[in-house]
Amino acid sequence: MAVLNRSEVWRRVYACWMGKNAGGTLGAPLEGQPGPHDFDWYPRLQEGGIPNDDLEMQLVWLDAIKRAGWRIDATVLAQAWLTHIGYNWNEYGIAKRNLRWGLLPPLSGAYDNDFWNDCMGSPIRSELWACLAPASPRLAVRFAFEDALVDHAGGEGVWGEMFNAALESIAFVVRDVDEALDLALAFIPSDCQIAQAISDTRRWWAELRDWRKVRERIAEKYWHREPTHAPQNLAFTVLGLLASEGDFGRAITTAVNCGQDTDCTGATAGSVMGILLGEVPEKWAAPLGETIATNLSWGGIRNITPLPDVRVLTDEVLAAAERLLAWHGAPVRIADAPTDLTDLPDDWLKPDEGIYELWERNRYPWRVDFSLKAVQVGVDYRGLPTINPETPKMVTLWLHNCQPVPLTVTLLWDAPSDWRVEPMRSSVTVPAKGIVGINAHIHAPLRLPQTQTLWCQVRVHERPAELAVPVTLIGERRWMVRRNGSEWQTEWLPDSELPLERWLGGKAGIIEARLWVWSPKTQRVVIGFPCNGAFQLCLNGVEVLNAHQPDYLVRPGQQGPASHYAQVTLRQSWNEVQVRVERGDQAIAAYLLFTDPTDLHRHLTDLALTQAP
Repeated sequence: MAVLNRSEVWRRVYACWMGKNAGGTLGAPLEGQPGPHDFDWYPRLQEGGIPNDDLEMQLVWLDAIKRAGWRIDATVLAQAWLTHIGYNWNEYGIAKRNLRWGLLPPLSGAYDNDFWNDCMGSPIRSELWACLAPASPRLAVRFAFEDALVDHAGGEGVWGEMFNAALESIAFVVRDVDEALDLALAFIPSDCQIAQAISDTRRWWAELRDWRKVRERIAEKYWHREPTHAPQNLAFTVLGLLASEGDFGRAITTAVNCGQDTDCTGATAGSVMGILLGEVPEKWAAPLGETIATNLSWGGIRNITPLPDVRVLTDEVLAAAERLLAWHGAPVRIADAPTDLTDLPDDWLKPDEGIYELWERNRYPWRVDFSLKAVQVGVDYRGLPTINPETPKMVTLWLHNCQPVPLTVTLLWDAPSDWRVEPMRSSVTVPAKGIVGINAHIHAPLRLPQTQTLWCQVRVHERPAELAVPVTLIGERRWMVRRNGSEWQTEWLPDSELPLERWLGGKAGIIEARLWVWSPKTQRVVIGFPCNGAFQLCLNGVEVLNAHQPDYLVRPGQQGPASHYAQVTLRQSWNEVQVRVERGDQAIAAYLLFTDPTDLHRHLTDLALTQAP
């Protein structure tokens, strides 16, 4: 078995966190600015450090998996999201709303999240998984995959976290940046945008050897107006590593000077360099200290006592890494003996066949798997987990017999009295080690709730009773729509986006749309209508928003400028939202969002947008 020296691993883990802190502190004041910049030192230093979700969420994950007996999967982390994470920025808020509605991962990360699941919320959380699995990228990547599913399933964000975790794990034993990049790229599909952006960046660097010229190439091909879009930012991080030539400061300043999501690019470049070098230069480390700054004071994280400093964090992670490497049967252990990689299998730093399963699960995030005792059950939603009263929803339950003998399985549905499932009961014999799929058609009532969980009992003949499997469906939004003054028509929309281009056929015109919103109480809320067309939005007959900003970046954020977001009062009972949008020569898009008016801006789950009076 290969050996990693305990003191050496400790130094590299410590340098990983210190490097992340340094790069994040360098980039934080510039976050969201397009660049290029020309900084060679921290733009701002704050006593006690600058709190950053990039790091503190990993403190939460470490605590969560410790309490779960070191089980690392998306369901454990989903509970930690709801218990400990207060902020609701972008994909975080959407995933948390989906979880509160009852959707399990990967649905929580895929549903109504097409814009944000390609972004940086998960790639920034990779360091923990690498440090828990040093020199073991297969494990680090699987841990990172489970993490990213919760809020980025189906998107580039999953590939970004997998790549970062692989690179950081490999960096514990591979010192050459190009060799480490080659190995890490094998853990993500070559046709994903992130892999292509990284490969192009490496080719351009070999060609030009000038970070500004390479940045121009990256911007020409991968630039996105959303600063957190992952492909451009992963490319900037890799450019920092390539341009560093082993110099920590050059790595983080190059990554940050490229612009966009600078706290993330700087932090990841810093963490990778920290692992590679085994130290962070005193120049960059000394001004920051070892204290871990968090957002605990205002509720950004909650219900947790954060670890006080980087040394304690490193001790905790190292102890956990020793346990996890042994538990998962890794051919490497951490010991007091000198590092000796002689017995490390030649392919241990490369993906095994299991990587293809992870790729497929991210490419198709509409299935939730349950491991029962006798069988495994996969609930396949066949697409979006939504329903309306006019169109039955078909789901498929895949039964995988794990036993070496045939099993007779009966499915019995438990649904509210006004719901109908066809068939309510079905039986099938599943061959030994075989897989059988059973379709069910679900019919929703006219009085459609915003969310509904049905239960399917899985009864295995002459075997102990099994738990029921949940199937959660989100009610679609019932809009009344009129195009260019035509007749009003009912449109059931599956999520928060209004398909304005489809409604207008990609041509100039006017859309009028009405939606009834049921509120269980009188409450102040924020209503958001991010849109780049000329629009007016009224609530209960009173205009609350009116804007025309053709260059507005349309994204489903939890908050935004006063031109597109307003505090309003929803009365108890029915409230009517009316919008009028005019399209000119350019394509337009829009979302309708409701959040609470506090600093946390939580997406509301107590409203119903599925019915009319």
